[in-house]
Amino acid sequence: MDFFISTESFPASCDKWCTIRSSTSIIRSTTRHGSWTSTFLLYINDITVDISSEIRLFADDCILYRQVQSPSDCTNLQHDIDKLYNWSRTWQMAFNAKKCHVMSITRKRDKPTMQYRLGDNPLSVVDTFTYLGVTISSDLRWRQHVSNTSAKATRTLNFVRRNIYHCRPEVKSLAYTSLIRPHLEYASAAWDPYTTRDSHQLDKVQRRAARFAKRDYRHTTSASKLISELGWQSLADRRKNSRLCLFYKGLHGLAAIPIGDLQRSHRCTRYCGTDTFIVIPSRIDCYKFSFIPRTLIDWNALPDSTRSKPSIDAFKKALQKPPDIVPHC
Repeated sequence: MDFFISTESFPASCDKWCTIRSSTSIIRSTTRHGSWTSTFLLYINDITVDISSEIRLFADDCILYRQVQSPSDCTNLQHDIDKLYNWSRTWQMAFNAKKCHVMSITRKRDKPTMQYRLGDNPLSVVDTFTYLGVTISSDLRWRQHVSNTSAKATRTLNFVRRNIYHCRPEVKSLAYTSLIRPHLEYASAAWDPYTTRDSHQLDKVQRRAARFAKRDYRHTTSASKLISELGWQSLADRRKNSRLCLFYKGLHGLAAIPIGDLQRSHRCTRYCGTDTFIVIPSRIDCYKFSFIPRTLIDWNALPDSTRSKPSIDAFKKALQKPPDIVPHC
């Protein structure tokens, strides 16, 4: 699958004027700050017209992708890029070619070799790209994202340590759960690591934070014991609960999760209760441990009483209770 990724910046002023900047023009309107998005949407409303590939827009980011099975698919993707380029010239909101890239997501050794272009500018080919805060890799592994996430959380932890070193453990614990842990869990339902190396890299940040909160750096003290005393749940369990909550939302129409094609289990046994799904088999780890196949196993292992909760809040509370021992299907 080939991706055309564009990131452009359209900063707004801080006062009454709204400014939309591109490399060729400055467009001003008299809308109040905070409502300039409506004006911006007027200019990009028709960007998706006559585009045959899949296109996703978020704020000032645009991503175009298509499954490539033959050279004609590459040609069609190039035609769609040309349409985006013509659209930008029509509305005088040019893409910045230096911020536009192409990434081929495949595990094959022979990757597509077509040179995509944006106007007269050749597009650079990248192996990783950060989109909406998540680093996506061409081989669908999350090692680079885990490294970036742990580094960002470590920098925040060091900042907190310098400023509240002499505070009480309760204050330090609150600082960790509100300022540091969100970095470790942002969009974790999508990239929850399955390798021991990646999981340990994230756990190191929490263990260092626990020693800082309790002010106990002795080698004879167990970091796991400190985490338990602080009442922190393990990061692996929190990521698992995050995946289950997102699956619950998709099942009840609260999130756009493609679960319509999943097959439900028609048998109810002592090992599998009601409202369960048939597990998707896979021989490739990057798919086997992706969101849907991995979460199906965890979902089927939940008690019937938890799966049948009437609201997402009740479902989250049920996940916090000690789990019953239920073998999965």
